[in-house]
Amino acid sequence: MRYLILIFLLSGCAILRTDPCELYEVSSSLKTTNDQAICFETIDSYDLNYSGKRNINIYGKLFFPKNTARKYNAVVLSHGSGGLRRYHRKYVDLLVSNGYVVFQLDHYMGRGIRYDKTFSKVSGITFMNDAYYALNLLRTHPSIEKIAYIGWSQGGVGPILTHFDDIALRLTDNSFDASIAIYPYCGFTLGNKAVTSTPLLIITGGSDDLTPEQSCKNIYEKFKRDGEKIEFISIPEARHGFDNPFLFFGITFDNLPSLNIINDKCTLTISEEGRIVNLLGDIIEGPVESEELLLACSTPGVKVKYSSEATAITAEAIVSFLKRRFSD
Repeated sequence: MRYLILIFLLSGCAILRTDPCELYEVSSSLKTTNDQAICFETIDSYDLNYSGKRNINIYGKLFFPKNTARKYNAVVLSHGSGGLRRYHRKYVDLLVSNGYVVFQLDHYMGRGIRYDKTFSKVSGITFMNDAYYALNLLRTHPSIEKIAYIGWSQGGVGPILTHFDDIALRLTDNSFDASIAIYPYCGFTLGNKAVTSTPLLIITGGSDDLTPEQSCKNIYEKFKRDGEKIEFISIPEARHGFDNPFLFFGITFDNLPSLNIINDKCTLTISEEGRIVNLLGDIIEGPVESEELLLACSTPGVKVKYSSEATAITAEAIVSFLKRRFSD
């Protein structure tokens, strides 16, 4: 029951419970300039090894600025393990008010998932696969130019991985023009010689004990050498879910896992075959192995809490980063 309460609090209320893909045709190209749900095809894969994996249909909600323009820049949004929720809407409004087209994805509906209390039903790479299919679709729109990718928590894995050319080129010839990860899971790495390209901003909470920021700092310190393409903001005393008003008073969960163990068993990477493996070479094939790793790489006890200050800092950082990076 405590896990169910946490998912509700972290996520807010659900905003849609009917799958639009039961009503609408699957889109292979875009021309619309109206707000609407868009169904598109993606691959249902836990990792980057697509052998034998099936294609499925998911949807995203497309939002356009009120003031029409000849050309737009766009942003793809990926939710976290709690699914697509009401508190994400303020980011849609923020971005649209700044002139961006927003494509807000629902990674769960088409997979029959409402939320993931185990953090293991799908992976951050599952979300990233969807985001790249969304990117390919947005590239067909005649009025959309540059495209960014923003993700929260588990959904922040993809934006970080897009920073690395070796990962991005496995998915498509297209690439994102910028990426932002908000209190993401960072328990992974790539080799020292990994080539980076897409500008990346990582925003973490200094008191986040669900996805502690130290792993994110490690990624930043390792790859900040590459022409300042990676930026890092740590917000002091901010906790996981700091932008979710449903956590206004804060709540402590004694048994929820804090992913604070950093060693070779607990640090993940991508194999040559595209599989998720730890630095010992153990393959994380799917939900079972992922949940086992979660238990081995965590200690119990997490507090989550809303912070208006951290929320404001994040909103300002998003707008500033996209403006700078899109103008490069």
